[in-house]
Amino acid sequence: MGEDLYRKGKKPFVEETEQEGKTQEQVAEEAWNKHLLRNESIITDLFHGQFKSTVCCQKCDRVSITFDPMMTMLLPIPSPRKEFKFFFIPYQIKSGNTNHSGEIKLRQTDNISAVHDEIYNAFKIRRGSYIVTKVQDNEFQRWFSANQSVESLTLQEGVTVMYEIDPNLHP
Repeated sequence: MGEDLYRKGKKPFVEETEQEGKTQEQVAEEAWNKHLLRNESIITDLFHGQFKSTVCCQKCDRVSITFDPMMTMLLPIPSPRKEFKFFFIPYQIKSGNTNHSGEIKLRQTDNISAVHDEIYNAFKIRRGSYIVTKVQDNEFQRWFSANQSVESLTLQEGVTVMYEIDPNLHP
């Protein structure tokens, strides 16, 4: 479509921009102007950008900096937030204690750190004061670290249980 909307008749030949004795800003501007000579259209105005690339030779230590045009940028589409149920078991279990259950909304692409944030926001339970686990048939199946995905938590069979850690450990 950009070709069809090209504003000039014939595309001129342009040579690659060399940095010798020029600032990076000058090289970037020159590279962009050369790009516009061959790609001037409304599509270029709206959707093209410039990417700076730095390459260093391991043998001679020469550094090459180029400014290349780009037309696409990958952006994640956020997944919908889904209800996520869990149980919270306090460290000190007293007579007559009942398990606390809770529900928060998370995206599959979130990580366990987001679980901690949402639980703090909803229930004021301090992050780092508990561990996130999966329990099935009264046995631990797995515990999850902060950088693991919520998807890995939801794919694991069993019940999600947050166990409070001994407060004297000062997690």
